[in-house]
Amino acid sequence: MIKGTAVVQNDKGIHARPSSIISLESQKYQSDITLHHDGKTASSKDVLQIIILELFQGIEVEIVAEGEDEKEAFEAIKTLIEKTYEFS
Repeated sequence: MIKGTAVVQNDKGIHARPSSIISLESQKYQSDITLHHDGKTASSKDVLQIIILELFQGIEVEIVAEGEDEKEAFEAIKTLIEKTYEFS
């Protein structure tokens, strides 16, 4: 298991489009990846669960990846959460 944090950098936060991108990226990995914030937990493979976390700019998110490709999964999701530019 790999556990760490990422801080949302995008000035618009993690809204619908970035949530969708994070979900699609997460689905490439065998590992279970969960996001934790403010007592709530979400599977990073589920767009609606990510949106419900209400991840605005400056919020610290805990990422937990567990599985055979956990290191790659963790790094990929951390990178997306920390993007400073608009998602396309």
